[in-house]
Amino acid sequence: MFDAKQKMITTKVTLWTESFGNPEDPACLLICGAGAPAKFWTAPFCQHIAERGFFVIRYDHRDQGLSSSVDFDDHPYSVKDLADDAVAILDAYKINKAHVVGHSMGGTIAQLLAIYHPQRILSMTSLCVSTVGEGSSPPQEVMDVLLKNNPTQDFEADLPGFMNSWKVLNGEAKIDKKMATAYTKDFYERSIAPVEIAWNHIRCQESLGDITEGLKKTSTPSLFIAGEKDVMMSPERVRENSEIVPNARFVSIPKMGHMFFNKDIEIQLADTILETLENL
Repeated sequence: MFDAKQKMITTKVTLWTESFGNPEDPACLLICGAGAPAKFWTAPFCQHIAERGFFVIRYDHRDQGLSSSVDFDDHPYSVKDLADDAVAILDAYKINKAHVVGHSMGGTIAQLLAIYHPQRILSMTSLCVSTVGEGSSPPQEVMDVLLKNNPTQDFEADLPGFMNSWKVLNGEAKIDKKMATAYTKDFYERSIAPVEIAWNHIRCQESLGDITEGLKKTSTPSLFIAGEKDVMMSPERVRENSEIVPNARFVSIPKMGHMFFNKDIEIQLADTILETLENL
């Protein structure tokens, strides 16, 4: 078991980070999706990777958790700026190169790091997202459930709405209600901004476009992971993304959805990532 160490990093914004393991070990930077706090990557997940010989860092994006809240209209930013935030974290920890692992929007950020900052990464793992071809929307029935969740800033009152969303996003794996509840509670216990839909993270991705040509030129060892039962991003789309990238591997995890509130799925996911990290 490793003690976690918190660190605030200030560049254009202030970013909350937390690390696990020995700083002398190869670094692994975990990048969340839109609207997700650092603790999307649970402590057991981080510790599992750290125990295998990696220095693990998780962090809150700007506009999430304890990192800076931004007035997007006055200070708009792009998802490329969020990739620069990741580089700033590596700089602050004096890390020359790191493995990067990103989920959803975080997977897009990981791909951008492979394109624009290849000298800073050892490998790139992208989960549950595709950045090639035309964008696609989740089924309307899924969006109907997600958009019914309107936080009121009262955790107890809001929890049922979040749980309905997590059940839809969790795939066919049995949802661990304790994991899902703890994740939701973190929104309320560690948040500068009000708890709401992550509109700034959604808006910052609107100008990204198709990054196929950039990905074709990457040489970073890459892993693309899909949830077999992901209702937000189909495995076929993730596979298409992986086929664009040289030196890439694709894995679909049975029963996994866009979220993974299930300890068995979480360990399977960690071990899938470790298989790539340990064999470079």
